[in-house]
Formats: sequence, C-alpha cells, structure tokens
Amino acid sequence: MDLKCKHCSFGVCVKNGVYDGKQRYKCKGCKRVFKIGDARIKYTHEKRVRVVKWYLEGCGVRSIERMEGISAPLILQWIKKFAKILRSKIYQDTQKNEVMNVRIMEIDELYSYCKKNGRKYISGLL
Repeated sequence: MDLKCKHCSFGVCVKNGVYDGKQRYKCKGCKRVFKIGDARIKYTHEKRVRVVKWYLEGCGVRSIERMEGISAPLILQWIKKFAKILRSKIYQDTQKNEVMNVRIMEIDELYSYCKKNGRKYISGLL
C-alpha cells in the first residue's frame, strides 16, 4: 500500500491505533497523526486569506458565507484569529520602536471591530 501523509506528502507512515473504527497513521516526516477517510473539510491558507480580504472590502459575513460555502461562525473565527495576529504584530513593533518606519497602514474595520468587541484581548495596546 502506497500511503502518503495528508499534510506533508511524506511516504513513510506507520499505524498508530484505531479511533472511531478507522485506522490512524503517524507520519515519520512531520510527526502528525491522520486517518484515511477523514471527512472533515480542510481549508487552505489562501482561502482563509481570501475570506478575510472579502470582509475587509466591506462584504458582509452572510454574503461571504453564501459565496464561499463556509459557515458564518467559522468566518468570524478566522477574522478574530487574523485580528489577534495583527494586534500582536503591532504590539511587538511598538515594543521595538519600529512603528515610526511605517508609512501607510490601513486597518479600518478590523481594528475598530477588535477595539469595540475585544476589550479582554487588548491588554494595554489601545
């Protein structure tokens, strides 16, 4: 059986138990565990970025849900995760005093959304 890892396409995988009636495998390359016949939908990084870009361009979450076929809670989860990464990057840059080198920064709705709805995540940044 020519079995390749679902994550890194490495060709050496070993059996790693049975869960929910399906054989699990562990990749020797990336050390991740997967199972054949896993029906969960995986989204690429490009698709996640595209969804966040749609949101930043002013498209509603429900519209994105219809166009891309992704649930609204998942879209909101991606937006919040992206905002958290953006916030930590800005915070790191302010600690290094590198913010003065920035010429143009367009944050708009995402920054306002985080400021309004995410007081517990701000922790002194705003």
